[in-house]
Amino acid sequence: MKKSIKKLSAILLAGILVFSMTACTKKRSAKEVLESSIKKAKDMTSSQMTGTAKYKIESGDSDSSSAMEFDMSFDAKVTDTNKDSMKMDMNMKMSVLGQSMNMKMYYTDGYYYMNSMGQKQKVKMDIAAMQKQLESTTGQSTLPSKYYKNLKLKEDGDNLVLSYSLNKDGLNEYIESLMSQMSSITGNTSGSDVSDSIKISSFSGKRTLDEDDNTLKESIKMVMESKTGEAGKITISMTMNYKNPGKKVTVELPSDLDTYKEVDSSMTAQ
Repeated sequence: MKKSIKKLSAILLAGILVFSMTACTKKRSAKEVLESSIKKAKDMTSSQMTGTAKYKIESGDSDSSSAMEFDMSFDAKVTDTNKDSMKMDMNMKMSVLGQSMNMKMYYTDGYYYMNSMGQKQKVKMDIAAMQKQLESTTGQSTLPSKYYKNLKLKEDGDNLVLSYSLNKDGLNEYIESLMSQMSSITGNTSGSDVSDSIKISSFSGKRTLDEDDNTLKESIKMVMESKTGEAGKITISMTMNYKNPGKKVTVELPSDLDTYKEVDSSMTAQ
């Protein structure tokens, strides 16, 4: 009887200890999780991702409106981000008005390579410009946590799902960044003029994180309109999926890059 009581007491004490430890464990706030995920993304030096994007461009007023839609999908591998040894391999498909176009893009040794419709071209591009090109294509953002609002956090199995929107300063910063990215791609230096005439009227996002706060999936939806009251709007919906985030990625480049014709960056507007 004494032995049974001792065993029962030990089990009860162990249970109380576990309960106490669990009760004392502080759950992180949505902001803490966001900040951790942003840091993880900045520290990541390589990634493998796939994504889709849908664009709907509406012009005119209700009496004489028109709309055009096009889709984009891509898969990409990037390694040695922010280093001179950075390499990228990306496949992209665009569908507009029932027509499809496939593109292959690469980056290595300070050059951005494009293979589309039988044309092979390369453009001299530094790491910073290449990063902006990649951010523009994938919709990625490096905005700090102060620009986020309406943070909500929920569990999804072993993962966390973080939903958010952007405050006014965040929307302004995002549009400035987007126009800057487009300017670096097209060579058009009037990106700031465009951002002065365009605003993001709505923006929402959702980020799925693994147990280490690495991003597994991110989706955003935003609506862009004219600041001057001109009728029309552009709705953009994007989703990205990351494979094995935090793991090393190997980028294999084609052997014929030396056959690509070098062109001036101002001739490569996309």
